[in-house]
Amino acid sequence: MNQNIALKSISKISFFLVLVVLVFFGCKKESAFISETTARLHFSNDTICFDTVFTTMGSITKKLLVYNTYESAVKISKIALAEGSSSAYQINVDGRSGNMFSDIELQAGDSLYLFVRITIDPNNQNNPMIVRDSILFEINGNKQDVDLYAWGQDAHFIMPKLTIEGLPPLNIIVEEGEALHWTSEKPYVIVGYAVVDSAANLTIDPGTKIHFYNQSGLWIYKGAGIQVNGTLEKPVVFQGTRLDEDYRDLPGQWDRIWINESAVNSSFTYAIIRNGTIGIQAETLKESMGNQLLLNNTQILNMSGWGIFSRYYQIEANNVLIANAGSSLLNLTTGGRYSFKNSTFANYYRFGIRKDPLLFLSDYYIQASADGDIVYTGNLESAYFGDCIFYGALDDEILIDTYTENELNYIFDYCLLKSTKQSSLNTNQSIFNEDPLFIDAYNADFHLDTLSPAIDKGIEMGNVLDLDGKLRDEKPDLGVFEYSITTKKTKR
Repeated sequence: MNQNIALKSISKISFFLVLVVLVFFGCKKESAFISETTARLHFSNDTICFDTVFTTMGSITKKLLVYNTYESAVKISKIALAEGSSSAYQINVDGRSGNMFSDIELQAGDSLYLFVRITIDPNNQNNPMIVRDSILFEINGNKQDVDLYAWGQDAHFIMPKLTIEGLPPLNIIVEEGEALHWTSEKPYVIVGYAVVDSAANLTIDPGTKIHFYNQSGLWIYKGAGIQVNGTLEKPVVFQGTRLDEDYRDLPGQWDRIWINESAVNSSFTYAIIRNGTIGIQAETLKESMGNQLLLNNTQILNMSGWGIFSRYYQIEANNVLIANAGSSLLNLTTGGRYSFKNSTFANYYRFGIRKDPLLFLSDYYIQASADGDIVYTGNLESAYFGDCIFYGALDDEILIDTYTENELNYIFDYCLLKSTKQSSLNTNQSIFNEDPLFIDAYNADFHLDTLSPAIDKGIEMGNVLDLDGKLRDEKPDLGVFEYSITTKKTKR
């Protein structure tokens, strides 16, 4: 009897304790969230902006942090896009995608990650458009918002149509023997490789912008030609499809411009080629057909591999700026004929460790294969460098190499060189190992500062104007820019 009473007492006590716990935690949960209508969330940004986003192509993903700065939890009753399901934007909250989310709990002192991206529908407008929306937040009846802005741009899209074993996906944009003219009304977006076929020609107008998707490129096949006709005020720009600030100088966003032998010259005038793997690859597939690659007032910037890579080609370049590559700025192999005048070659690459000198000049090229290395050799007819600057972060930025015992035919004429091989290089009136004193080398401003040793050290090369369109005086400066007391610090 007493045992039964004891068991009943224990049962009653246990039930009472469970009830107390339930009531306690139930009350605690009920009162855990801040209920004041003045409660507000804090955000890492009050506005999220996307730079130019091409229609039909999604943007990069941007992050927004939502903070609870209170000592108690908050319940966000709503997170939503103001335009709802019709919005061009997409949001992701706690790993879930949608346009509206309800009853999101955020603990005291905690933060919430929210991700935003945008895909813009084409509207056949040539001019950029602004696409606006906002993310709405509601907590205890109090409403807040974060504004969303994007510049949208319609474009000519060139998509791959052919898949050939051993080649990247491609689209023959100019058939054999035909001609194509690109104008500046809309940008061109290339996905895969755009190919100009044999005996065809591509002409590009001033101000035209060409954008390449990941691993994409432009191939001027053997017998074909390209004429890039930029101007000082309206250069032709080749770059990737990501235009947000974080991608402005990022190398390796696309592949290369590839040019083969032809009976006609290819030319680039006032072109800017940036942020790829190789700026220009110029090579003969079989044998020379007599053409040259002409580069005038052209810039090749921020390549993850080489600025220019050539195999037995003929290049004539004036007022060229090639800067910042993961390997060499100039990789001139297997012989050929080259002339570079009034040009600056500066390598301060900051996206990885660089081991190769900025200039590699040779009469051979080694290609790795499954059966072992294949060595291609050729004749270096001539290599002339006049009024040029070769400078960078390595101790020695010049490598002249020959596969045979033949002496290579080259000369540095009135140049500034960074090299430990001063006695073995073929030079005339050149300066060794003196810092050219660029205004801001690590921020890609390669104008000359007031005390630069390159000032007044050149001779006339026939290039009356510098890359900025400034008149060179009777004692030209070395490099692509003529010094001026009015030179301002500008990031190109």
